[in-house]
Amino acid sequence: MKKNKLLKTLLSSQTLILVFITILSACTPKYISDYDEYTDRAITSLQREFETFFVTLDSLVDRDKCEWINHSSFYHSSKINISSVQVRVKAITKNKKTIEQVVLLSNSLKSLEKLHKLGCFSNEQIENLRSNFNSSFTAILKLELAKKRIQ
Repeated sequence: MKKNKLLKTLLSSQTLILVFITILSACTPKYISDYDEYTDRAITSLQREFETFFVTLDSLVDRDKCEWINHSSFYHSSKINISSVQVRVKAITKNKKTIEQVVLLSNSLKSLEKLHKLGCFSNEQIENLRSNFNSSFTAILKLELAKKRIQ
């Protein structure tokens, strides 16, 4: 009789442990937000706008047209678009790394505009700026796509 009682206690303990382990394994903590399709699309669109801007500047033969005033609409719309992305990524929990990257992108745009107000860019400067901005866009997209894989 005691053996049966002991056996039942062991089985119920093992079952309880198994249930507990199953629950724990199903509740692994997440340290980063989920993939956000809006962020992916918005950053891809921004990259296209920046690429168009740099290609346009690079192809200008008439150096008078390269001045900041002729491209102020690019800066205006880019600030709005980056701000929109910034609001979105800040609204998502556990999204610290993406927030940091978008803030850096915003700061880079501010610096670009300040430089442009000082004068036109040379073709070499344009290529360096294009490369730097593409690196920023790539980093944001890589992080977002990595989130998609771990979902």
